[in-house]
Amino acid sequence: FFILAGAVVATGCIGGGTQTPSSSASESSTSTQTQKEVTLIIAIPEEIEGTDVQQVDWTNIVHRLIVQPLVVYTLDLKGVVPDLAESFEVSEDGTEIIFNLPKDAKFSNGDPLTVEVIKKSVDRYRNISPYADDFAVVEDIIVKDPQTLVFKLKEPANYFWAVLASEYGAPVDVDLANEIGDEAFNRKAVGSGPFEVEEWVQASHVTLVKNPYYKTHIPFVKNKGPFKFDKVIVRFIPDDFTRVGELEAGNVHVIIDVPLEQVETLKNDPNIQLFSYLQPGIDYIMINTQKPPLDNVNVRKAIALAINREELATVLQVRPAHGYLSPAQVGYDETTEKELQNEYSYNLEEAKELLANAGWKDTDGDGIVDKDGEPLKLTLMVPLDSPMLKKAAPIIQSQLKTVGVDLELREYEYTYIRDMTRKGSFDMAMRFYWWSDADILIYIFHSDAEYPWSNPEVDKMLEEARSIVDFTKRAKKYGEIQKTIAEEMPAIPLFSEYQYVGVRKEVEGLMIGIDGTLYLNDVELS
Repeated sequence: FFILAGAVVATGCIGGGTQTPSSSASESSTSTQTQKEVTLIIAIPEEIEGTDVQQVDWTNIVHRLIVQPLVVYTLDLKGVVPDLAESFEVSEDGTEIIFNLPKDAKFSNGDPLTVEVIKKSVDRYRNISPYADDFAVVEDIIVKDPQTLVFKLKEPANYFWAVLASEYGAPVDVDLANEIGDEAFNRKAVGSGPFEVEEWVQASHVTLVKNPYYKTHIPFVKNKGPFKFDKVIVRFIPDDFTRVGELEAGNVHVIIDVPLEQVETLKNDPNIQLFSYLQPGIDYIMINTQKPPLDNVNVRKAIALAINREELATVLQVRPAHGYLSPAQVGYDETTEKELQNEYSYNLEEAKELLANAGWKDTDGDGIVDKDGEPLKLTLMVPLDSPMLKKAAPIIQSQLKTVGVDLELREYEYTYIRDMTRKGSFDMAMRFYWWSDADILIYIFHSDAEYPWSNPEVDKMLEEARSIVDFTKRAKKYGEIQKTIAEEMPAIPLFSEYQYVGVRKEVEGLMIGIDGTLYLNDVELS
């Protein structure tokens, strides 16, 4: 067990359950049981891009079931524990991580999973992954003996644990990928996770079959071997209400992303368990600081002060964010959050004063401030496929109007918004991120991150934070980074979302980490 950090928010189970429910119920119609075969059915909103974690831009539960990282975070994100690795240790100076692998490790197709294979997997990741820089801190990978692998780092890097504990850092069967080609492998990737891909029917589902060779060393699960059900069918159901309806009807066992409107209904359903967790990240407004009038920091701060996060929290049932990190992330600092809350909370009078100082006043009495005869009219890009941000946008539009800002809302798919912000073709855009470690800020605010804002001081601080091993000092550094960013307000933090997972009562033994990771090792269908 390697202690990393403390966490503030714990995963909850709403409606009479606990984090590891053990209630019994009558057999559901969703349990496909023919003789010995048992199938667990999960519904998620988004279809996968592919099954190969080294080729996709994002992952979900499908990938978590296919691959197996060397380590995982504890449920409360306070430490890291072995998963595929039998054990591991860190050198005193923090520049070497030594992993010990079990002798009998295999991929789901029976191919041997050796330390040499893991090294080849990392090399492939560095060549083809969109996140190849994840392993930039690794100076060398040393095969010490058939069961021992050493990651030699350029410097101590606490943030690297988030990579190692993620699906992206998990080894894949490189020899098979080379044999059949990347495109074919992306349709049917092979890892050492608890399941392997049987079929992927696009726009419908993925069927996974049990890996008989699966073995884990996670200390907080009881079942260390193959799962207690034979198949998992992951259905792609983008419509929220259809997904909930399938759960209520008993056609699926688990649904991811319960819509807010259905939380109370499911909470009161005796056949449903409702789990909640906090987003490991924030939703925020990205500002184009290179485009007038947003190139004026007073205008940016005025907009931030005119946003009433408490109203957003009440209407949307989210957790207000004044800093750029969430309590569900390693590196979060509560003191920093409170300081930023004191400085940048809703303040209409200060917002109006800042606009006036920037030369924006309502000279014609139409309720919109103007300067040199031009009204302060801005456009906000809103992701139509992000329900919470889509709901927040008109509230923010109304709030900004009270200080004389005419905000036009334009809805696009999130991928389009991401592309436009990279090109600098926007005024303001609603964005979000999910990652378990504070190091994510370097990919947003560093000058090399294609953000339309840069600050050499912030660049330096972000780089320094990467080599800090002590958690308290690291959290303090990220606190300083957030305060320095906020001084120029290139982005306005809004909130962290509470996410909900709906589970049928007949599903027993499910565990969920505070970052939303589902552990199905001990799951049984009653």
